[in-house]
Amino acid sequence: MKKIALLAALLLSACTSGPSIIGGAGRPNYAADSRLGPRLPGSAQEALYPVFLGAMERGRKGVGQSWGTGPANGTVVPGDYRIGNLKPDPRTLLPADPGLDLGYSFETELGLHALTGNANLRAGPAADARILATLEGGAAVDVVGKTVGRPFYLVAIGGRVKGYVHESLAKKAPGTELELAGGPVRRAALCRDYSQTLTLFGDTDRWAGVACDRGDGWRLEPRDPTQPNILG
Repeated sequence: MKKIALLAALLLSACTSGPSIIGGAGRPNYAADSRLGPRLPGSAQEALYPVFLGAMERGRKGVGQSWGTGPANGTVVPGDYRIGNLKPDPRTLLPADPGLDLGYSFETELGLHALTGNANLRAGPAADARILATLEGGAAVDVVGKTVGRPFYLVAIGGRVKGYVHESLAKKAPGTELELAGGPVRRAALCRDYSQTLTLFGDTDRWAGVACDRGDGWRLEPRDPTQPNILG
């Protein structure tokens, strides 16, 4: 019986230590996109975990955060923010300015609007939310979402999500009235670019990717197989 129990334990260990995006304790392996990821010990995955989360949630763009334990060490460098799940394909990621309040559901696919007057661009969908800038009347904005239950549009300019304007200050662009009936309600997903360096037993890998919080914590987004993940 002891031999059977030992064999079962070895088999279980082999199954749980193979290539996976899930690390120890059911947590994501944030080095899964690296060629070294499948060999990263559980203790190293645990060391990387809080550093990666800190970089995604609070890190300054371009400023690396380092970690290390045993035979492994690395650096996580946070990049630009993005917003997912507001387009028909939820994997479409829109570049976004930092500091936006995205904890809402949105009516989507509202399209091009024009501002009827000067409009305060705010960080959140509220009259007392921080003012980011003032947009001039007549400017064109792409309404990527209308906040459910609040009279504010989340708008993009030049393909980049910039903030919120009050819906009373924007109207559908001439000629698009019949096209912009509005799409389904979606919950926004906060995403962020990153790059990483990982050294394991003297072997070093560098790669880049995107992570998103779609309501269940930060997870690595599937990588485009046509794009290399090795940084020059």
